Amino acid sequence: MDCNALHGLRVYQDLVLGGRTAVRGRRDCLGRWEVLLPHLSGCGTILDVGSNLGWFGLKICETLPDCVVASVEPDQRSATLQREVLRSHRSARICLLTSRADRRLARRFVEAGQEFDAVLCLSVLHWLPDHREFLLALGKISRRLLIEQPDPRESGAGFARIREEIGPIGPYLESLFPARRLQRLAQLPSHRQSPFSREIWLVGDLPGPPKPPSAGLEVSALLALSPSWPPRSWWQRRLADCLDGASSRGREPRRLLFTPQGLLVQGGAAGQPTLGQLRRRVAGLPENRLLSPGQWLYRRARRLARTALRPLGFLRCRKGR
Repeated sequence: MDCNALHGLRVYQDLVLGGRTAVRGRRDCLGRWEVLLPHLSGCGTILDVGSNLGWFGLKICETLPDCVVASVEPDQRSATLQREVLRSHRSARICLLTSRADRRLARRFVEAGQEFDAVLCLSVLHWLPDHREFLLALGKISRRLLIEQPDPRESGAGFARIREEIGPIGPYLESLFPARRLQRLAQLPSHRQSPFSREIWLVGDLPGPPKPPSAGLEVSALLALSPSWPPRSWWQRRLADCLDGASSRGREPRRLLFTPQGLLVQGGAAGQPTLGQLRRRVAGLPENRLLSPGQWLYRRARRLARTALRPLGFLRCRKGR
């Protein structure tokens, strides 16, 4: 790995390449993992929002053999490193998504009919202007949510305005999920040398009989959220295997799931993409880099638009995590 990739980058999680810790992160990942693990057993699909270098996704796949992970990391430098981490482990159970974590991402999963057994939001809410809408949307499709949040008094973490909007995390979650069981799982030190601890909370299952684990990740949603890993060739091989013998004209709607065994066909369904559409979308994925040319051009245009709007006061700059 090119050492320049780490220059100037704050490494929050341990950087693990091929099973070996190459760089120690600033945060206590193992301590957090010990808190989270008891609440991940029996899970099949997990969403990791703001996944940084993918440490938790790797740990999930190492520990829970029947899990798949949708790993969301929009920061390009962090996502580039995570992609290298996943490549070094030859991971085929983690899908790295580079779209922004916001209500549109959550809505995409809702519209696809995705259900998650667990969602990790570890120190990310204070970055999201639409944090309420984001969590409410995910709460509708998730059995449980595991949320870490800094104290509102912790200076320099995310956006001060958003930290103040959220306030103490316990009352905030009570206001969003009054019918669900809430539990504070831990108070852990901040990596920012702050005197204030960070709390981890569980938003538990809705009342009623327990549901079986979700079968997999909806491919139609994944392909709409700028996936960077697995690479294009993996998708093409798995798509050819699971649709072997299907009509080459590709007019049938297909519901595909990303599972620990690869891609799984679950018949056709209204609103799902056709075989031909799936093949075209997969053809546009990146192979050896973070973004495909089409994704790069889209990001470039969006960045130029943001630069044009900044003098008008629509945007604020980041300070720290």
